[in-house]
Amino acid sequence: MQSSFFSRTFVAVKWNKIIIIALYTLIVVCIGIATVVEKYHGTAFVSAHIYGAWWFSALWAVLTVASLAYIMKRRLYRRLAVFLLHVSFVVILAGALTTHLTARRGTVRLRTGIPKMVYTDNDRRVEHLPFTLTLKEFHIINYPGTDAPLDYQSTIQTYHRTQREQGQDTTEVRVSMNHIGTVEGYRLFQQSYDSDEAGVTLGLSYDPYGIAITYTGYLLLLLGIIATLFSRKTQMRALYRKAMTTALLLLLSMSTHAEDMLPSVPADIAHRMGTIQVLYNNRICPLNTVATDFTMKMTGSASWKDYSADEVFFSWMIYYMPWEQELLLNNPKKKGADDRKAVTEMFYNGQFTKIFPYRIGDAVTWYSPGGQVLPREIPVKEQFFIKQSMDFLTEAVVTGQHERALEIIAKIKLFQRDMIGDVLPTEQKTQAELFYNKLRSIKFPVLLTLQLGLRWWLSGHVPLSNGYETMLFMAWVLLLLTIVLFRKLRIILFMGPLAALCCLLVAMMTGSGSEITPLMPVLQSPLLSLHVMTVMCAYALFALQMMLGIYALLLARKNKAAVLERTTALSQLLLYPAVFLLTIGIFLGAVWANVSWGNYWSWDPKESWALIMLMVYAVPLHRSSLTVLRSPLRYHTYIVVAFLAVIITYFGVNYLLGGMHSYA
Repeated sequence: MQSSFFSRTFVAVKWNKIIIIALYTLIVVCIGIATVVEKYHGTAFVSAHIYGAWWFSALWAVLTVASLAYIMKRRLYRRLAVFLLHVSFVVILAGALTTHLTARRGTVRLRTGIPKMVYTDNDRRVEHLPFTLTLKEFHIINYPGTDAPLDYQSTIQTYHRTQREQGQDTTEVRVSMNHIGTVEGYRLFQQSYDSDEAGVTLGLSYDPYGIAITYTGYLLLLLGIIATLFSRKTQMRALYRKAMTTALLLLLSMSTHAEDMLPSVPADIAHRMGTIQVLYNNRICPLNTVATDFTMKMTGSASWKDYSADEVFFSWMIYYMPWEQELLLNNPKKKGADDRKAVTEMFYNGQFTKIFPYRIGDAVTWYSPGGQVLPREIPVKEQFFIKQSMDFLTEAVVTGQHERALEIIAKIKLFQRDMIGDVLPTEQKTQAELFYNKLRSIKFPVLLTLQLGLRWWLSGHVPLSNGYETMLFMAWVLLLLTIVLFRKLRIILFMGPLAALCCLLVAMMTGSGSEITPLMPVLQSPLLSLHVMTVMCAYALFALQMMLGIYALLLARKNKAAVLERTTALSQLLLYPAVFLLTIGIFLGAVWANVSWGNYWSWDPKESWALIMLMVYAVPLHRSSLTVLRSPLRYHTYIVVAFLAVIITYFGVNYLLGGMHSYA
């Protein structure tokens, strides 16, 4: 009897596991297909026919029920850490279902001074609000001294029907990017504004129950992660002991090349010209930054031959024929030729030399030297200086009048201080940016910390806003892991710098994003920085795992079983923090989205592929219960192939699938 009972239980658990694996795989495939379908048929189509369809919700529901049954049959509730991890996802899915069934969403369009008590829901139906909304004022706040938007702010007056009947004062609510206004449980967030800046469109969300349940799931998830990391009953301690003795070394070589000379501006004059401020990429910065970006786009490096970026830029400005002949005609590139021609046209059109600011009222406009028509409000003396000063400077350089050239540069800087001295960068910040630009020509990875720190200070935000910055950060994380772990896990001494070098090469090859630009208003949130940091740390660990996987497959061919076992243990050891960091990063992103635009999950392609990546990498965490992955060879093959999910999430979505997250 007892033997028959255990036999039936074993069969039930086995079929339960098969159902879970089948549903799990089907959901991953469906989400992946949905992101491709969205590319060709639009967001509304996949929202209606896949993400919002009854059968998709049913798949999740059946998977949840089957997983709960498996948890009970295997008595996983006896292991607190494992139980918390799995139950947290059940609670999160319950919160998502509650949001799907009970939440209200829509938009409300307001014009200044006109009260409104209705909104339009997602199905284009008009619904009534229990209160009145009136737009009092709307402002666009720009970065100082530029016309680049820093924030959009709406001041909304609101009152309930009873307040109006009793003659009570209205309540004011401020709504801006990353700052939601709340009125009686309804959340208002900035969506768009009218061209005359006298009206706004606000997103509206009412979801008091689903958010509470979902956030409870996030809390349980965090507790489960902490418990797993510190519990003595998990596999991590055993894996750590096995991974201690693996070792490998890395050798690097460098080469230099001697180059020919071209007519150029003297180095000290070029350097002094590089300290002149300019309006570039909607921010005020030294001309050296423009010169560095220009040189990188034309040559692929922040310096060329024996010439600094300043010498390249200003020499081209004065001796344009030989420099154009050398860099554009005699040095053609199969890739990027059109881009270099476009950059050259921008150079000749004066788009890189907006160095003459003039303030009329509260507005500041920047002008390039040359013969353009200037506003009548600018006095004749200032107009003459704007149009002719660079010609005088060119003449002084060509005729060898060294002191006069420096004097003209000083007068240009004095002109800038007289016009907008209150918004110009400080001398300390200018020197820091000049130093940062020098670091851009140095490829040795150990300087990344200083480079990222300076970029953070100069831009005014954590440097994680685009692909270039995230690649630099990922390289920095890999080097940090190398420093922290190499004494105990010596194989990292080879894998870490190699992976970091790959990240730096990707950053240099993509090119775009290397310029320092103002942060878009929607990205002005500390939650964004935490979200990107944790996700990029996870990517770094996945990259290390992928390289370990390739190394392990080579070991398997050479029949080095002992080293293969330790390498497998190291890979599994890295898997835990990698998956946990990715999980935390995803849900930090969800909280950021909820705070910014009232919706913590929208099935955007980047979100969808991040979920796919999480589900793919969660599979080998269950290696002990999956027979197919118990073999080291199969495990490492899976890990290497799984890295495709990282590549698609980071690069594929950006360049192929699009969506809200295609900027990062």
